[in-house]
Amino acid sequence: MATGISQIQTNPGSKRLLAVLALLCLLCLPFGKAYGAEYEEYELKAGFLYNFFNFIKWPDRSFDAPNSPFILVLVGGGGKERAIDHALQNSFIGARPLKIIMTNSTEDLGKAHMVFFLESFKNADLPRVLAQLKGKPVITVGEEKNFITLGGDINFVQKGAKIKFQINPGSTEKGDLKISSRLLMLAVAPEQSAIDYDRPFRATAPNITTSRLSQETAREYAIL
Repeated sequence: MATGISQIQTNPGSKRLLAVLALLCLLCLPFGKAYGAEYEEYELKAGFLYNFFNFIKWPDRSFDAPNSPFILVLVGGGGKERAIDHALQNSFIGARPLKIIMTNSTEDLGKAHMVFFLESFKNADLPRVLAQLKGKPVITVGEEKNFITLGGDINFVQKGAKIKFQINPGSTEKGDLKISSRLLMLAVAPEQSAIDYDRPFRATAPNITTSRLSQETAREYAIL
């Protein structure tokens, strides 16, 4: 039985429905406060990133060739980026492979399809970098309270033990990108009070291991 995101096999007609179910599953699951909870948090965020790819359409000009990969750039260190890289190894978005680049540099980000600025990335030039990517077919993802205000496209937020996300309304058709209305419906409104959704809240729910998440998701796919 499949036990990882990249190993799940589906038929073409059901991929989009299954991605919806997987994303809903992620929205409902808390992450634990036991040992390794921070690693688990970023494995869950890897699942969100994977689903973001499935609900956003990039223009053909974003790819050099029909078999060119999707490129996800993880900006920031601290080891959390390795949890995402491990969770998404050998993944495919449709027929295209997913290539992951880990860096602390903001150079050449315009060649990416999605850029995730981890919380560990502390750089006063972030507003300038986001402004440079504004007109390009590049989705920017962050995890700090002001990321949407600074010009980012998608921002992870937290309520208690649950991870959710916001989408910048101005990003719905950015650089010929098209974000699915289904993804927009699942997002938290950017104007939502920071009292309700803020990064400093930590998990308080019982631990749910990543292996359990993977097994349950795999069973849902197998049933369908």
